[in-house]
Amino acid sequence: MKRKVLVAFLAVAMALTFTTVGMAAEKPIVWKVQGCTPAGMQFHEALVRLGEKVKEITDGKLVFDIYPAGALVPPFEGLKSVSDGILQAHYGYSGMWVGKIPMAPLFNAVPGGFNALGEAMWYDQGGGYALYQEMFDKYKYNVKVFLVGQAGMENFQWAKKPLRSIKDFKGLKMRMMPLMGDVLTKNGMSVVFMPGGEIMPNLQRGVIDTAEFSIPAFDKTLGLWEVRKFVMVPGIHQPGCQIEFIVNKDAYNALPDILKVQLKAATDVMRLKNWLWLESENMKAMDFFKEKGVEVVRMDDDTIKTMTKWANDYMGKMEAKDPFVKKIRDSQRAFEKRWYPYHNMYTLPH
Repeated sequence: MKRKVLVAFLAVAMALTFTTVGMAAEKPIVWKVQGCTPAGMQFHEALVRLGEKVKEITDGKLVFDIYPAGALVPPFEGLKSVSDGILQAHYGYSGMWVGKIPMAPLFNAVPGGFNALGEAMWYDQGGGYALYQEMFDKYKYNVKVFLVGQAGMENFQWAKKPLRSIKDFKGLKMRMMPLMGDVLTKNGMSVVFMPGGEIMPNLQRGVIDTAEFSIPAFDKTLGLWEVRKFVMVPGIHQPGCQIEFIVNKDAYNALPDILKVQLKAATDVMRLKNWLWLESENMKAMDFFKEKGVEVVRMDDDTIKTMTKWANDYMGKMEAKDPFVKKIRDSQRAFEKRWYPYHNMYTLPH
């Protein structure tokens, strides 16, 4: 009898041991991930949606502990913090890193260049993604970049009055994205760049007169329509926008192979899903702006042509100084020459 009890006890102990080991093996990998906007904004919601998809596809084995902009590190320190392992990942856009990598905004948007579909095609079919990763490697950042979203043309500026001509912009202090901000500064405009969360308080205090942030859906949740009733188009500075997800290479390399595959699958899925969702939200935002009395102002054709020429001239000077910028721009121009004749031929003029 004692022998039977002992055998039974050992069997139970072994079962508990294997169960405990199994439970330990199933403990999820948790990554600290910071976004680039405050919570409550659709940009942040897009990150939350990505986190949910990663958790779903990995069956809960990889989980994002998500924080809004500035919660763990200052917004413009996201790249360094991921590279150093303080964060495992950051969700945002490459223009944020202009202070560390001068050509970084070229992987966010090309002023006067790619629309959203053309940009997505360049990344996938024109060598853009390889150049994107090469940029981070060249500047010795310990990160791996994923493409997690595309967005359409942005609004150019929100103002208290219509701005149609070059002279209308003179004397106004504008918040503008890097690269186009430098272009405008070189041509006599007064421009500053600041994180998205600082735009509204600076508009309200009069620190800046006008501002751009992003697509209509993001501008709606930021609240620009509450303080400025005129919105200028087209978004010469960002005809299309690439959203990035940068991951610490050590954290990525530590993942089991199956989780690497699943992470890539999740980012690919959400690259498309968030793009379509945001276009739908843009349409809703434009209806909302109309209800709130916002006036959409198309800038003069001469203004559009002049600012586009300024941008191309400025990028040409960048190329002359930096062979890697030239490598990027050569790749972009080569793909434009292939893509747009085809795209325009097989697109109805709705």
